[in-house]
Amino acid sequence: MDQTTLIFGHRGARYGLDVRAVREIVWLPEIAPVEEQPPYIAGIFNLRGRIVPVMDLGLRFGHARSRWIRSDRVIVIDSDGARAGVVASELHDVLAIAPAAIENVRAHQGAADHARFVYAEAKLDDGLVMLLDVDALLRSMPAEEQLSVQAPPGTAEPQSPWFGMLTPEEAELFRSRARSLAQVQASEDRCGLEAYAVIRLDGELFGVGLDLVREFSHLRGITPVPCCPPHILGNMNLRGDILTLVDIRPALEMTVAGTMSEVVVVRIGDLTFGLPATQIVGVVQLAASDIAAVPVASDRAGKAYCKGVAAAGGHAIGILDLEKILAAGELQVTELVQ
Repeated sequence: MDQTTLIFGHRGARYGLDVRAVREIVWLPEIAPVEEQPPYIAGIFNLRGRIVPVMDLGLRFGHARSRWIRSDRVIVIDSDGARAGVVASELHDVLAIAPAAIENVRAHQGAADHARFVYAEAKLDDGLVMLLDVDALLRSMPAEEQLSVQAPPGTAEPQSPWFGMLTPEEAELFRSRARSLAQVQASEDRCGLEAYAVIRLDGELFGVGLDLVREFSHLRGITPVPCCPPHILGNMNLRGDILTLVDIRPALEMTVAGTMSEVVVVRIGDLTFGLPATQIVGVVQLAASDIAAVPVASDRAGKAYCKGVAAAGGHAIGILDLEKILAAGELQVTELVQ
């Protein structure tokens, strides 16, 4: 059975995580340092009431320390209640990797302490990816009850080993991210969380249920399809399979102007198609209470095809109803070829 894997990069190295263990992906916030932890444990942050320790994989694997920047992310992983964050400088793809492309490497890794975190290598078209053992990563992290904050929020100096010297504007950006991630409603019921892939279409953010997403990929090699309306951008070869690309912006009443560089491979029933996007922003976990109805007076793009609106990381995300969009008259092909 194919293994669905999040492929990400950090300072030139490529890693893979089982997507089932990924709880969400957030912009790098301000990190509070902790005492008596290994040097690869950068510190902690508050994620809606839970303390999340953050690991730098570069240091964990023996590389030199590199500065973090504002475009870095934290991939939050979870298994059996244990939780941790892994810093990523790039998000590449979510891929379904065939077992034949995965080689177990533990038998010939040697005795290096960091070897236990990589259990296999995946051979992809564009090179190798190190597949990480989530349980081993979490066992190496400190337990939540052992963590203690050593610097009050807003203190920029302890951040300098990781972020370098921050300007006041940069320090406030990281701090505001941390404040936003820490927010939790007092009456909120966090049971029944569902994962959503967050994509950007031009200037708007939308969420697609992760259960519908097969993988992410880069948009490339589009072959136009004759006699099709403009929202059918064409076909793309995805590892030997022909993927039809459907631009949903017309259905959302958006101006078709921005450049699309990514594609979300979506499967609904027996239908698989590509959903072009300006950017793959990340993955968030949302409870039903996080999603509010779209206000009647809202001027939000595509409000007729949104199940609701959620706030995450200080941004509004429209939760798309893809089944309804595909049934929309704007996307139906009714032209006859004479």
